[in-house]
Amino acid sequence: MIFQAYSYSQKQSNTADSIETVDTILSREDTTSSIFKGLYTFGNEVKTFQDCSVRQTVYWVNDSIASLHEPYEKTNRFPSYPYESVYAEVRSYLSGKSKIGYASEYENMLVVTGIMKVEAKNFRTDCYNYEFIALGNELFWSVDIIPNEQRIVFKNVGEEKALEFIYSPGTVAGGVHRYEATNSANEKLVLVIREEKCSDGMSDRQYNYSVEVTANGKTYVGCGIKKGDKFNDAP
Repeated sequence: MIFQAYSYSQKQSNTADSIETVDTILSREDTTSSIFKGLYTFGNEVKTFQDCSVRQTVYWVNDSIASLHEPYEKTNRFPSYPYESVYAEVRSYLSGKSKIGYASEYENMLVVTGIMKVEAKNFRTDCYNYEFIALGNELFWSVDIIPNEQRIVFKNVGEEKALEFIYSPGTVAGGVHRYEATNSANEKLVLVIREEKCSDGMSDRQYNYSVEVTANGKTYVGCGIKKGDKFNDAP
Protein backbone atom coordinates (compact mmCIF):
# COMPACT_ATOMS: atom_id res chain seq x y z
CA MET A 1 0.00 0.00 0.00
CA ILE A 2 1.29 3.37 -0.99
CA PHE A 3 0.66 6.31 1.30
CA GLN A 4 1.01 9.85 0.01
CA ALA A 5 0.95 13.12 1.93
CA TYR A 6 0.14 16.54 0.53
CA SER A 7 0.61 20.04 1.91
CA TYR A 8 -1.51 22.89 0.65
CA SER A 9 -1.25 26.58 1.47
CA GLN A 10 -3.22 28.27 -1.35
CA LYS A 11 -6.69 29.41 -0.31
CA GLN A 12 -9.74 29.29 -2.52
CA SER A 13 -12.80 31.52 -2.25
CA ASN A 14 -15.69 29.32 -3.40
CA THR A 15 -18.43 30.04 -0.86
CA ALA A 16 -21.12 27.68 -2.16
CA ASP A 17 -21.61 25.91 1.18
CA SER A 18 -20.46 28.77 3.41
CA ILE A 19 -22.57 30.28 6.13
CA GLU A 20 -20.03 32.96 7.01
CA THR A 21 -18.64 35.28 4.35
CA VAL A 22 -15.10 34.87 3.06
CA ASP A 23 -14.05 38.14 4.70
CA THR A 24 -15.38 36.98 8.07
CA ILE A 25 -13.56 33.66 7.85
CA LEU A 26 -10.28 35.29 6.89
CA SER A 27 -10.54 37.85 9.69
CA ARG A 28 -11.02 35.12 12.28
CA GLU A 29 -8.24 32.83 10.99
CA ASP A 30 -5.35 34.42 12.88
CA THR A 31 -7.20 34.93 16.17
CA THR A 32 -9.30 31.83 16.79
CA SER A 33 -8.10 28.99 14.57
CA SER A 34 -6.05 26.03 15.75
CA ILE A 35 -4.83 22.70 14.40
CA PHE A 36 -7.39 19.90 14.24
CA LYS A 37 -6.34 16.30 13.54
CA GLY A 38 -8.79 13.66 12.45
CA LEU A 39 -10.56 11.69 9.72
CA TYR A 40 -12.14 13.58 6.82
CA THR A 41 -14.91 11.97 4.76
CA PHE A 42 -16.26 13.33 1.49
CA GLY A 43 -19.11 12.00 -0.60
CA ASN A 44 -22.60 12.68 -1.85
CA GLU A 45 -24.12 15.09 0.68
CA VAL A 46 -21.37 14.24 3.18
CA LYS A 47 -18.48 16.47 4.33
CA THR A 48 -17.49 15.44 7.85
CA PHE A 49 -14.46 15.50 10.12
CA GLN A 50 -14.02 13.09 13.05
CA ASP A 51 -11.72 14.73 15.56
CA CYS A 52 -8.87 12.57 16.91
CA SER A 53 -9.37 13.95 20.41
CA VAL A 54 -10.68 11.77 23.24
CA ARG A 55 -14.32 12.51 22.39
CA GLN A 56 -13.79 11.86 18.66
CA THR A 57 -16.53 14.37 17.87
CA VAL A 58 -17.83 14.43 14.30
CA TYR A 59 -18.22 17.91 12.75
CA TRP A 60 -19.73 19.11 9.52
CA VAL A 61 -17.02 20.73 7.38
CA ASN A 62 -17.02 24.14 5.74
CA ASP A 63 -13.87 24.16 3.57
CA SER A 64 -14.82 26.86 1.09
CA ILE A 65 -11.61 28.77 1.84
CA ALA A 66 -9.21 25.81 1.77
CA SER A 67 -10.81 23.06 -0.30
CA LEU A 68 -10.16 19.51 0.94
CA HIS A 69 -11.64 17.87 -2.13
CA GLU A 70 -8.49 17.77 -4.30
CA PRO A 71 -6.15 16.26 -1.67
CA TYR A 72 -8.94 13.88 -0.63
CA GLU A 73 -9.23 12.53 -4.17
CA LYS A 74 -5.46 12.25 -4.61
CA THR A 75 -4.83 10.60 -1.26
CA ASN A 76 -7.60 8.03 -1.04
CA ARG A 77 -6.09 4.55 -1.15
CA PHE A 78 -6.56 2.96 -4.57
CA PRO A 79 -8.91 1.30 -5.19
CA SER A 80 -11.21 3.36 -2.98
CA TYR A 81 -14.78 2.76 -1.82
CA PRO A 82 -17.60 5.31 -1.28
CA TYR A 83 -17.21 7.50 1.80
CA GLU A 84 -13.74 6.23 2.62
CA SER A 85 -12.08 8.57 5.11
CA VAL A 86 -8.54 9.99 5.02
CA TYR A 87 -6.36 11.38 7.81
CA ALA A 88 -6.07 15.17 7.80
CA GLU A 89 -4.45 17.92 9.84
CA VAL A 90 -6.12 21.26 9.21
CA ARG A 91 -6.08 24.79 10.59
CA SER A 92 -9.67 25.45 11.59
CA TYR A 93 -12.09 26.91 14.07
CA LEU A 94 -15.57 25.96 15.30
CA SER A 95 -18.33 28.35 14.20
CA GLY A 96 -21.26 26.80 16.09
CA LYS A 97 -24.21 24.68 15.08
CA SER A 98 -25.56 25.27 11.59
CA LYS A 99 -29.26 25.61 10.79
CA ILE A 100 -28.80 24.79 7.12
CA GLY A 101 -29.33 21.41 5.40
CA TYR A 102 -27.32 18.36 6.38
CA ALA A 103 -24.95 20.51 8.43
CA SER A 104 -27.75 21.07 10.95
CA GLU A 105 -27.56 17.39 11.95
CA TYR A 106 -24.16 17.97 13.60
CA GLU A 107 -23.44 19.75 16.87
CA ASN A 108 -20.86 22.11 15.38
CA MET A 109 -19.36 23.38 12.14
CA LEU A 110 -15.62 23.07 11.50
CA VAL A 111 -14.43 25.94 9.28
CA VAL A 112 -11.18 24.97 7.52
CA THR A 113 -8.85 27.86 6.71
CA GLY A 114 -5.66 25.94 5.92
CA ILE A 115 -4.52 22.40 5.14
CA MET A 116 -1.39 21.08 6.83
CA LYS A 117 -1.47 17.41 5.84
CA VAL A 118 -3.72 14.89 4.11
CA GLU A 119 -2.72 11.23 3.90
CA ALA A 120 -4.25 7.79 3.62
CA LYS A 121 -5.10 6.37 7.03
CA ASN A 122 -3.19 3.31 8.16
CA PHE A 123 -2.80 1.02 11.17
CA ARG A 124 -0.93 3.74 13.11
CA THR A 125 -3.69 6.35 12.70
CA ASP A 126 -4.84 6.86 16.30
CA CYS A 127 -8.51 7.56 15.68
CA TYR A 128 -8.96 4.91 12.98
CA ASN A 129 -11.09 2.44 14.93
CA TYR A 130 -10.40 -0.77 13.04
CA GLU A 131 -10.47 -4.18 14.72
CA PHE A 132 -8.00 -5.94 12.42
CA ILE A 133 -6.15 -5.02 9.24
CA ALA A 134 -4.98 -7.88 7.06
CA LEU A 135 -2.57 -7.49 4.17
CA GLY A 136 -0.69 -9.55 1.65
CA ASN A 137 1.73 -9.19 -1.25
CA GLU A 138 -0.07 -11.47 -3.67
CA LEU A 139 -1.48 -8.81 -5.99
CA PHE A 140 -1.22 -6.46 -2.98
CA TRP A 141 -4.51 -7.00 -1.20
CA SER A 142 -5.84 -5.80 2.15
CA VAL A 143 -8.83 -6.24 4.43
CA ASP A 144 -9.98 -3.65 6.98
CA ILE A 145 -12.43 -4.77 9.68
CA ILE A 146 -14.20 -1.61 10.91
CA PRO A 147 -16.91 -2.28 13.54
CA ASN A 148 -17.95 1.35 14.14
CA GLU A 149 -18.63 1.74 10.40
CA GLN A 150 -20.38 -1.65 10.28
CA ARG A 151 -18.25 -2.73 7.33
CA ILE A 152 -15.45 -5.02 6.27
CA VAL A 153 -13.57 -3.83 3.18
CA PHE A 154 -11.54 -6.06 0.87
CA LYS A 155 -9.18 -4.32 -1.55
CA ASN A 156 -7.31 -6.00 -4.36
CA VAL A 157 -4.93 -3.56 -6.04
CA GLY A 158 -3.94 -6.08 -8.73
CA GLU A 159 -7.56 -6.50 -9.82
CA GLU A 160 -8.38 -2.83 -9.17
CA LYS A 161 -11.42 -3.50 -7.03
CA ALA A 162 -12.74 -2.77 -3.58
CA LEU A 163 -15.55 -4.84 -2.08
CA GLU A 164 -17.63 -3.80 0.93
CA PHE A 165 -19.21 -6.36 3.25
CA ILE A 166 -21.58 -6.02 6.18
CA TYR A 167 -19.71 -6.33 9.47
CA SER A 168 -20.59 -9.17 11.79
CA PRO A 169 -18.64 -9.82 15.02
CA GLY A 170 -16.08 -12.58 14.70
CA THR A 171 -15.74 -15.71 16.80
CA VAL A 172 -12.64 -16.64 18.79
CA ALA A 173 -11.61 -20.18 19.73
CA GLY A 174 -8.18 -21.62 20.45
CA GLY A 175 -6.36 -18.48 19.33
CA VAL A 176 -8.24 -18.38 16.00
CA HIS A 177 -10.44 -15.43 15.02
CA ARG A 178 -13.01 -16.13 12.31
CA TYR A 179 -15.16 -13.64 10.41
CA GLU A 180 -17.80 -14.32 7.80
CA ALA A 181 -19.47 -11.55 5.84
CA THR A 182 -21.71 -10.96 2.82
CA ASN A 183 -22.72 -7.93 0.78
CA SER A 184 -25.69 -6.75 -1.28
CA ALA A 185 -24.38 -8.61 -4.34
CA ASN A 186 -24.39 -11.83 -2.30
CA GLU A 187 -20.60 -11.98 -2.46
CA LYS A 188 -18.98 -13.75 0.48
CA LEU A 189 -15.85 -13.15 2.52
CA VAL A 190 -14.29 -15.46 5.11
CA LEU A 191 -11.30 -14.45 7.24
CA VAL A 192 -9.35 -16.80 9.46
CA ILE A 193 -6.88 -14.96 11.70
CA ARG A 194 -4.47 -17.04 13.77
CA GLU A 195 -2.45 -15.82 16.74
CA GLU A 196 1.01 -16.76 15.43
CA LYS A 197 4.07 -14.95 14.14
CA CYS A 198 3.96 -13.93 10.51
CA SER A 199 6.31 -12.27 8.02
CA ASP A 200 5.24 -10.34 4.95
CA GLY A 201 8.37 -11.36 3.04
CA MET A 202 9.17 -7.77 2.10
CA SER A 203 10.26 -6.18 5.38
CA ASP A 204 11.82 -7.07 8.72
CA ARG A 205 8.52 -6.51 10.52
CA GLN A 206 7.17 -9.46 12.49
CA TYR A 207 3.40 -9.57 12.81
CA ASN A 208 1.51 -11.30 15.62
CA TYR A 209 -1.14 -12.79 13.37
CA SER A 210 -1.34 -14.81 10.16
CA VAL A 211 -4.38 -14.42 7.93
CA GLU A 212 -6.19 -16.51 5.35
CA VAL A 213 -8.87 -14.73 3.35
CA THR A 214 -11.34 -16.34 0.98
CA ALA A 215 -13.21 -13.90 -1.26
CA ASN A 216 -15.72 -15.40 -3.69
CA GLY A 217 -13.90 -18.73 -3.74
CA LYS A 218 -10.37 -17.32 -4.15
CA THR A 219 -7.94 -17.63 -1.24
CA TYR A 220 -5.28 -15.11 -0.18
CA VAL A 221 -2.62 -15.58 2.51
CA GLY A 222 -0.96 -12.80 4.48
CA CYS A 223 -0.43 -11.21 7.88
CA GLY A 224 -2.67 -9.35 10.30
CA ILE A 225 -2.52 -6.33 12.61
CA LYS A 226 -4.81 -5.97 15.60
CA LYS A 227 -5.66 -2.49 16.83
CA GLY A 228 -3.00 -1.57 19.40
CA ASP A 229 -0.22 -3.79 18.04
CA LYS A 230 3.23 -2.19 18.30
CA PHE A 231 6.19 -2.64 15.98
CA ASN A 232 9.83 -1.62 16.32
CA ASP A 233 10.32 -0.42 12.74
CA ALA A 234 8.62 2.98 13.05
CA PRO A 235 7.76 5.67 15.59
